[in-house]
Amino acid sequence: MRVAVGSTNPSKVLAVKKAWILLGDAEVLGVKVSSGVREQPRSLKEVIIGARNRALNALNKINADYGVGIEAGYMEIPIYEEKVIDVQVAVIVDKEGYETIGFSPAFEVPSQALNYDTLGKYMAKVTGRAKINEEIGAIGYLSLGTITRMELTYYAVIMALIPRINKHLYTRLEGYA
Repeated sequence: MRVAVGSTNPSKVLAVKKAWILLGDAEVLGVKVSSGVREQPRSLKEVIIGARNRALNALNKINADYGVGIEAGYMEIPIYEEKVIDVQVAVIVDKEGYETIGFSPAFEVPSQALNYDTLGKYMAKVTGRAKINEEIGAIGYLSLGTITRMELTYYAVIMALIPRINKHLYTRLEGYA
């Protein structure tokens, strides 16, 4: 089984490898692809589109059995209009075109970060760690190492795998959009 991850970010590839154990042995490969969205998505819709594009592009680029797209981005919080949260979305697509989606836990973004192109660039400046995005991520720094970016991504991938490991409970409904 070949799994193409739509990213070469080591934390994303490792998260998929770790989660994919639920479906069995697989060759998990990081593939450089476009998300088709801004470097820092600024809405839930944009995050989902980016994850889906990455999954489809990775699947097709190396003719894999599965494509996994992972995208992180901002989402406004209803009621708290001045606050923004960061969430990771994982989309898994297989050769038959079946798509599943999962979300990570989300966390509030420091307001100063909104003035930067990306949360990663803001965190690199704050921490002095140029590759923090490929290491512990913003969440690793903000949670004092309690949760890393790999773990946040892992949770999103696990959530996207749930319908695949419980196929008997998930069926497509006719006429349901």
